[in-house]
Amino acid sequence: MCDLYEEADDYECPFQEFTPKALAEIENRIKEQQAEANEQKQTEEGEEEEPPHHEEEKKPNPKWEIGKKIPLSFKDDFDSKLVGKPLVDLDPYYENDLTFMVIGKDMSVSRFSATKALFLLTPFNPLRRLAVYILVHPYPL
Repeated sequence: MCDLYEEADDYECPFQEFTPKALAEIENRIKEQQAEANEQKQTEEGEEEEPPHHEEEKKPNPKWEIGKKIPLSFKDDFDSKLVGKPLVDLDPYYENDLTFMVIGKDMSVSRFSATKALFLLTPFNPLRRLAVYILVHPYPL
């Protein structure tokens, strides 16, 4: 649990709640990335044609796939108080996407969009949080 390591100054819990501040940080990263891409296009237009160099495309980490259990290395850090709550996505592939993840009671990963649902409900709306909680905690049959 992250609470056990709070005394250590250099330890940072990997699981952080998804808050409006976290959403703003993601939006800022996306804007910066778009600005860099626009600058690159402008500089490339002025230069001669060069063969395109391919950057390695990021791929989702298979450990954090939807429906899979959280990796064993993170189970000790996961606090049971965070079950069913929106968390900042830990997969680097999604760091510049408007997504958040939720860990269910069975420690499975679910991922949701952080954009407005039905153009009205933000990720912080109580009705939407209830819907996410219900989706993550299916009724036992």
